[in-house]
Amino acid sequence: MTPLLLDLVNSRIVYPDGPHDELADDAAARAWLRERGVEGTREEIADARTVRPVLAAVIRGEEPADALAPWVDVMHRRARLTRDGLRWQDDVPAGRRVGVRAIEEWAALQGPDGSRIRPCADPDCQHFLVDHSRANARKWHSMEICGNRAKARRHYARSKEKGGAGSAQ
Repeated sequence: MTPLLLDLVNSRIVYPDGPHDELADDAAARAWLRERGVEGTREEIADARTVRPVLAAVIRGEEPADALAPWVDVMHRRARLTRDGLRWQDDVPAGRRVGVRAIEEWAALQGPDGSRIRPCADPDCQHFLVDHSRANARKWHSMEICGNRAKARRHYARSKEKGGAGSAQ
């Protein structure tokens, strides 16, 4: 199954010319969800649109994890006996399936060294990233874009500082 969380929180970005929202149109949202293994029913589309800003706020640290309670409170697993043994099945209302799946992915990324999902460190970027590095120290969603911008800013600041110090003598 294709991971959902990162794509979901990155599915709405506001650019200078306006927002780009992959879930704005129902038909596009349905196709988007289907690409990620979700049926794309009306309830699931609505759930994706509802949980997305809450997850983004929790990941950014703007909201506590308790903000996810409407989805966590409906998470239930049922045991089923099959020929092959015991099988666990999620029992979640249709209107919360997308959120529950995204929250399960979010929970799996939390650990003693902090969260593996975070906002890009570039203050001008709205993307999120999942850090798979051993040190859990990745900063930018894209080294080529945001990482290079940060390096250019630091270089400019250093050269401005040196230029200012030299002209004072």
